[in-house]
Amino acid sequence: MKAISEGAVESSRGPARSARGGETAEARFRALAIGELDRAYRLAGLLLGDANEAEDATQEALLRAWSALSSLRDPAGFQGWFDRILVNVCRDRMRRRGRIRFIDLEGSPEPRATGDPFGAFIERDAILGAMKGMRDECRQVVVLHYWADLPLNEIGARLGLALGTVKSRLHEGREHMRASAARSADGKRG
Repeated sequence: MKAISEGAVESSRGPARSARGGETAEARFRALAIGELDRAYRLAGLLLGDANEAEDATQEALLRAWSALSSLRDPAGFQGWFDRILVNVCRDRMRRRGRIRFIDLEGSPEPRATGDPFGAFIERDAILGAMKGMRDECRQVVVLHYWADLPLNEIGARLGLALGTVKSRLHEGREHMRASAARSADGKRG
């Protein structure tokens, strides 16, 4: 994540100066973004379940945010604005997972890299483990509600969903987790 914060935001046109004391747009953006990167990376990791993909998604969201900086009306709303961009990037990646098929060209699968902190954390944590197999749409709402501690109306605003849709996805996610926990408990007993 350090590589993202150091030098990932470069303008091809050169720094644009603001009316406030000669501060560049890049400097303002960097000041806003640097405090959000770790949190955004963790959020992407919980949504995607993979550290490498979370890094890529966070960097892509950062670049999209830089490109769309002019659409940020109030710097105080940076977190919500950036979250929406990040969640949309994660949604795109989740959609692509279903369309992309990897075909083994050599006849033997590549050894899977170990040491993925999100994968290991999800495997160890019973609650996050219960989210396996959950629809991506429900997973987004569950993570934003329970991990990011956002109220339902904020989740709706960040995902561009009606409040009723957020509530139904949260309910479906809870039911999935409840059923998963019950299956897990039955497996331990038997």
